[in-house]
Amino acid sequence: MEKRKICIITLGCAKNQIDSERIKAFLLDSNFDLVENENTSDIFILNTCGFIEEAKKESLDEIWRLIELKDKKKLIVCGCLAQRYSKLLWHKIPEIDALLGISDIPKIGFACKEILKNKRIRFINQPDVEKHLRVEKRIITSPFFAYLRIADGCENFCTYCSIPQIRGKYRSKPTEEVLKEAKYLADQGIKEINLVAQDTTLYGEDIYKKKKLQKLLSLLSEKTDVEWIRLLYTHPAHYSFELIQTISKNPKVCKYLDLPLQHISDKILSKMGRKITKQKVIELIEKLKQKIPDLSLRTTFLVGFPGEREKDFEELLDFVEKTKFDWVGAFVYSKEENTKAYDFKGQIPAKVKQDRFDRLLLLQQNISFEKNKKRVGKKIKVLIEGKSKEKKGYYVGRAQYQAPEVDGVVFVKGNNLKIGDFVQVKITETLDYDLVGKVVK
Repeated sequence: MEKRKICIITLGCAKNQIDSERIKAFLLDSNFDLVENENTSDIFILNTCGFIEEAKKESLDEIWRLIELKDKKKLIVCGCLAQRYSKLLWHKIPEIDALLGISDIPKIGFACKEILKNKRIRFINQPDVEKHLRVEKRIITSPFFAYLRIADGCENFCTYCSIPQIRGKYRSKPTEEVLKEAKYLADQGIKEINLVAQDTTLYGEDIYKKKKLQKLLSLLSEKTDVEWIRLLYTHPAHYSFELIQTISKNPKVCKYLDLPLQHISDKILSKMGRKITKQKVIELIEKLKQKIPDLSLRTTFLVGFPGEREKDFEELLDFVEKTKFDWVGAFVYSKEENTKAYDFKGQIPAKVKQDRFDRLLLLQQNISFEKNKKRVGKKIKVLIEGKSKEKKGYYVGRAQYQAPEVDGVVFVKGNNLKIGDFVQVKITETLDYDLVGKVVK
């Protein structure tokens, strides 16, 4: 009997990408074929995001797009939107054949077989049904870099954030399990591991009763063959001297930190429940730059939070101008039910929020361009990831200060470069966010 074909569509963040890679592994174990062509598939699996209004809209738009394509195909919806709004989706969109929550991914093969028998099923269990995470069997999407989840869930309870109700309590993956997964990734040829969690800096506190990220970094460096270890989603309130020292001295740890700040006004930080002040943020950044030479910093800001006055936003712009982050992401505040901020007074009009978002990103675009200009003439180590589709005769790769999928890239002029190799590149030209260079000995 011919194998049934399944097409997986993934929305959202790196954590969702990991979940989709897990789905692929379970489907192959269940004797299904994976295809990228939607037209040839028998089942669509949509892995959704449901964090903020924009993400929810994108997920719903994609559900309706796939329903239009369904014909005799089947549709499974999983991920954050399914976890958060399962009852609503189940009753309002009968065209969905199956709904699976975050902790129900291991049931995906069974779900596919059942809906092919024209049954309609729903599995939505609590996301934190297990006290800690285990090794995640996956089919890796990229041949050279991978995300490695070291924890899931969150207990910071920022007042704007729905993540605790979607992904449950903070749960670390035991160190031996992280190492086992990292060794597997390295054996698959992975050169760069990107550590992810809702808050990587809190790693270990739930199961070891103390923060263990610095120890984990040391063990990953010693016991695996990966060349780059990158830290994403670090919380500014949870850094320690030992962690900063480890990042500084360990040659495998990228001198790149993802440090989501969300705001800088003390009034707004307090209302957000961020557990840190402007002065502490400034002191942390100064310490990081002092202890870690050539550090690159990425941050994220939330604009239009309830009660954000123009002077609060101007304070944020002034801080960005002075600090000169390498990369800045931003999102507009979204009023999310069952969060404390939902009922806060001083909700900001949509037009004002969008205007502030645009002003912030325009400022950062100029900063990123100026920072890139200073790299012209310098030699940097680049991981070659493929041939460029945009620039003929060039390869495309990344330096250690460019995280996959969110930061810029390096276009590399060279002959017969081997995909997956590290090469030395002299930067010859700069674009808004990307760099151009040539291979040097």
